[in-house]
Amino acid sequence: MAKPRSNRITEMGELQLDVFDALCEVGEGTVYDVLAQFPKRHRPRYTTALTVLRTLEEKGLVAHRTESRTYVFRPAVEPAAVRRRVLRDVLERVFAGSPRELVAALLDDEAVTADVIAELKALIAATEAEGDEQ
Repeated sequence: MAKPRSNRITEMGELQLDVFDALCEVGEGTVYDVLAQFPKRHRPRYTTALTVLRTLEEKGLVAHRTESRTYVFRPAVEPAAVRRRVLRDVLERVFAGSPRELVAALLDDEAVTADVIAELKALIAATEAEGDEQ
Protein backbone atom coordinates (compact mmCIF):
# COMPACT_ATOMS: atom_id res chain seq x y z
CA MET A 1 0.00 0.00 0.00
CA ALA A 2 1.30 3.48 -0.86
CA LYS A 3 2.24 5.74 2.00
CA PRO A 4 -0.22 8.63 2.27
CA ARG A 5 1.28 11.98 1.35
CA SER A 6 2.03 14.12 4.35
CA ASN A 7 1.52 17.86 4.49
CA ARG A 8 4.02 18.27 7.30
CA ILE A 9 6.08 21.29 6.56
CA THR A 10 9.26 19.74 7.90
CA GLU A 11 9.08 16.99 5.36
CA MET A 12 10.34 19.48 2.81
CA GLY A 13 13.51 18.20 1.26
CA GLU A 14 16.49 20.35 0.41
CA LEU A 15 15.33 20.79 -3.19
CA GLN A 16 11.88 21.88 -2.03
CA LEU A 17 13.42 24.47 0.27
CA ASP A 18 15.73 25.65 -2.52
CA VAL A 19 12.86 25.97 -5.00
CA PHE A 20 10.71 27.78 -2.42
CA ASP A 21 13.58 30.18 -1.65
CA ALA A 22 14.14 30.78 -5.39
CA LEU A 23 10.44 31.54 -5.85
CA CYS A 24 10.58 33.96 -2.93
CA GLU A 25 13.51 35.71 -4.63
CA VAL A 26 11.46 36.09 -7.81
CA GLY A 27 8.28 37.02 -5.92
CA GLU A 28 6.08 35.73 -8.72
CA GLY A 29 7.08 33.90 -11.85
CA THR A 30 7.09 30.92 -14.12
CA VAL A 31 9.09 27.76 -13.65
CA TYR A 32 11.73 29.29 -15.94
CA ASP A 33 11.93 32.37 -13.70
CA VAL A 34 12.47 30.14 -10.67
CA LEU A 35 15.09 28.06 -12.48
CA ALA A 36 16.99 31.23 -13.40
CA GLN A 37 17.70 31.76 -9.69
CA PHE A 38 19.80 28.57 -9.58
CA PRO A 39 23.45 28.43 -10.62
CA LYS A 40 23.69 26.57 -13.92
CA ARG A 41 25.58 23.65 -12.38
CA HIS A 42 22.90 23.07 -9.72
CA ARG A 43 19.80 23.89 -11.73
CA PRO A 44 17.12 21.18 -11.57
CA ARG A 45 15.32 20.09 -14.71
CA TYR A 46 12.15 21.93 -15.71
CA THR A 47 9.88 18.97 -14.95
CA THR A 48 11.52 18.47 -11.55
CA ALA A 49 11.03 22.13 -10.62
CA LEU A 50 7.41 22.03 -11.79
CA THR A 51 6.74 18.91 -9.73
CA VAL A 52 8.33 20.53 -6.68
CA LEU A 53 6.25 23.69 -7.12
CA ARG A 54 3.06 21.64 -7.42
CA THR A 55 4.00 19.68 -4.29
CA LEU A 56 4.63 22.94 -2.43
CA GLU A 57 1.24 24.09 -3.65
CA GLU A 58 -0.37 20.95 -2.19
CA LYS A 59 1.28 21.86 1.13
CA GLY A 60 -0.22 25.34 0.97
CA LEU A 61 3.12 27.09 0.58
CA VAL A 62 2.76 28.14 -3.05
CA ALA A 63 -0.15 29.31 -5.19
CA HIS A 64 -0.48 29.82 -8.92
CA ARG A 65 -2.55 31.56 -11.51
CA THR A 66 -2.75 30.72 -15.19
CA GLU A 67 -1.66 33.21 -17.82
CA SER A 68 -2.58 31.85 -21.25
CA ARG A 69 -1.35 28.29 -20.82
CA THR A 70 1.48 29.17 -18.43
CA TYR A 71 1.46 28.74 -14.68
CA VAL A 72 2.66 31.78 -12.76
CA PHE A 73 3.63 30.81 -9.22
CA ARG A 74 3.93 32.92 -6.08
CA PRO A 75 4.68 32.14 -2.44
CA ALA A 76 1.47 31.68 -0.46
CA VAL A 77 3.26 32.26 2.85
CA GLU A 78 6.15 34.43 3.99
CA PRO A 79 9.55 32.68 4.10
CA ALA A 80 9.87 33.61 7.79
CA ALA A 81 6.59 31.80 8.49
CA VAL A 82 7.95 28.65 6.85
CA ARG A 83 11.10 28.81 8.95
CA ARG A 84 9.08 29.33 12.13
CA ARG A 85 6.85 26.36 11.30
CA VAL A 86 9.87 24.15 10.58
CA LEU A 87 11.57 25.28 13.77
CA ARG A 88 8.42 24.74 15.84
CA ASP A 89 8.08 21.21 14.47
CA VAL A 90 11.76 20.41 15.11
CA LEU A 91 11.40 21.86 18.62
CA GLU A 92 8.47 19.52 19.34
CA ARG A 93 9.82 16.40 17.67
CA VAL A 94 13.53 16.60 18.48
CA PHE A 95 13.72 18.66 21.68
CA ALA A 96 10.46 17.60 23.39
CA GLY A 97 9.17 21.17 23.12
CA SER A 98 12.03 22.57 25.17
CA PRO A 99 13.51 25.83 23.81
CA ARG A 100 16.24 25.46 26.45
CA GLU A 101 17.36 22.12 24.98
CA LEU A 102 17.31 23.57 21.46
CA VAL A 103 19.46 26.55 22.46
CA ALA A 104 21.80 24.31 24.47
CA ALA A 105 22.30 22.13 21.38
CA LEU A 106 22.98 25.19 19.25
CA LEU A 107 25.48 26.57 21.74
CA ASP A 108 27.26 23.22 21.80
CA ASP A 109 27.96 23.58 18.06
CA GLU A 110 31.51 24.61 17.14
CA ALA A 111 30.17 27.16 14.64
CA VAL A 112 28.84 29.33 17.46
CA THR A 113 31.50 31.98 17.92
CA ALA A 114 31.76 34.70 20.55
CA ASP A 115 30.32 37.13 18.00
CA VAL A 116 27.28 34.91 17.48
CA ILE A 117 26.78 34.62 21.24
CA ALA A 118 26.94 38.43 21.53
CA GLU A 119 24.31 38.73 18.79
CA LEU A 120 22.10 36.18 20.56
CA LYS A 121 22.42 38.11 23.83
CA ALA A 122 21.37 41.29 22.03
CA LEU A 123 18.34 39.51 20.54
CA ILE A 124 17.35 38.20 23.97
CA ALA A 125 17.74 41.66 25.50
CA ALA A 126 15.61 43.20 22.74
CA THR A 127 12.93 40.55 23.23
CA GLU A 128 12.94 41.16 26.99
CA ALA A 129 12.63 44.92 26.41
CA GLU A 130 9.64 44.37 24.10
CA GLY A 131 8.03 42.21 26.78
CA ASP A 132 8.53 44.96 29.38
CA GLU A 133 6.83 47.51 27.11
CA GLN A 134 3.66 45.42 26.77
